[in-house]
Amino acid sequence: MAILSIASCSAGYTPRQSAEGYLAALASLDFEGAARYVTDDEKVNFEILRRLYSKLGPEEQKKFQVADWVVTAESVTGDHASVDFTFDGVKKGQLLLKKSGDVWKVDQRRTF
Repeated sequence: MAILSIASCSAGYTPRQSAEGYLAALASLDFEGAARYVTDDEKVNFEILRRLYSKLGPEEQKKFQVADWVVTAESVTGDHASVDFTFDGVKKGQLLLKKSGDVWKVDQRRTF
């Protein structure tokens, strides 16, 4: 999984692989790495979220950190996909992705 977060983009990856790269980057608080998996039109909003997160105290930050995540399902319909995952052992999450060319990226607007 760590290799995915180092990749320069999500070209050629499945939605699941792009979601795994995004989650791996967030789990290690690598916001720059996670931003590579966000749609271009949402990079500004992602940066705003990153700044807000950085202003939180350590205890508050822990509440928002995705740890011990496992992808549980992937569904693709045309140029849209959803990737379900669990984190912290019991919590459920879902990332919505969209395809542009051969690149799958997290659609922040639809996900959050």
